[in-house]
Amino acid sequence: MRVLLAGVTLAACGGVSPARRGRTVIYASGADLQSINPLVTVHPLAKQVQRYVLLTTLVRYDSTLTPRPYLAREWTWAPDRQTLVLRLQSGVRWHDGVATTARDVAWTLNAARDPATGYPRLNDLADVVFVNDRDDSTVVMRFGRPQRGIPDVLTDLAILPGYLLDSVPHAQLRRAAWNAQPVGNGPFRFVAHEANRRWAFAANPDFPQALGGPPQLERFIVVVVDEPTTKLAALTAGELDFAGILPAHAGFVRRRSDLVVLDYPLIFPYGIVFNTRRPPFDDVRVRRAVGSRSTARRSWTATSTGSARSPTARCRLTCPATCPGTRSRQTPTRRVACWPAERSRSSSSPSGAVKRRSSK
Repeated sequence: MRVLLAGVTLAACGGVSPARRGRTVIYASGADLQSINPLVTVHPLAKQVQRYVLLTTLVRYDSTLTPRPYLAREWTWAPDRQTLVLRLQSGVRWHDGVATTARDVAWTLNAARDPATGYPRLNDLADVVFVNDRDDSTVVMRFGRPQRGIPDVLTDLAILPGYLLDSVPHAQLRRAAWNAQPVGNGPFRFVAHEANRRWAFAANPDFPQALGGPPQLERFIVVVVDEPTTKLAALTAGELDFAGILPAHAGFVRRRSDLVVLDYPLIFPYGIVFNTRRPPFDDVRVRRAVGSRSTARRSWTATSTGSARSPTARCRLTCPATCPGTRSRQTPTRRVACWPAERSRSSSSPSGAVKRRSSK
């Protein structure tokens, strides 16, 4: 199965040299994107594509993790910190020409709040009492208790076209026709999807300057290559521009004059989920005992591996530039390999990525 997928993926790349590809970036993923619908997705790369390629979020973090305006150009809090009013950026259109409005925002947030939808971050919206659209450009959120700041979920959940999805029952959103032919409002528009092979996106020439303007790239393509050595071979042959690498391959990559390794910090959390309906975890004493042992283990790990740094690198797919907060050797013609600068010593999972910028 792996050989077949690698052959199909490389055929899709076409063996085209970077110079002939022009302003196209080909990114290798180890698996398909799960879903392009942000309400039902946990896949990390899929969420990146949703937020930075196809769709837009209300708010974005900058490199210091400070919330900054994006689709929401500004916001104000009521004195009691329980009512948040967001005013949307004008001129943002869905790729079919329809204007993005507060109704789309309200529909997305209310769908996320409905347990029937199965939104993975449902609990992060537990304090929200209601969301409505005061007018086409104003969204009002009411909370059950005072909030310290902009909820993090507003930087993560990409806004969907409510006018195309409001006829779909929330419990059926995983199977919505939109998922196969998505219409976005981001810097890239959807072109094609071949299951377990590739996703293709083309630049949106009408993306507003207020949100960054049209992307510098013409096309962004995600291809599926699930075998690490095949991925590395495709990178060195010029068939990929950005791909994950194993730590064991880093030495080889560093010795190549046309490849560059980027190091960047990464938060990689682990969690334990108990099935409390079955023994022994239906007993709270057992759960507490496991929790106390896990806490002791975390303390030992933090002492032995050092404290983790905050993630400062947020790659922007709209601009083929170095991620802020990374260490790299860059030239305009080099491909780039990168992985987190700090990893748990006991971790054996692949943790790298490789990127090549398009030739000008």
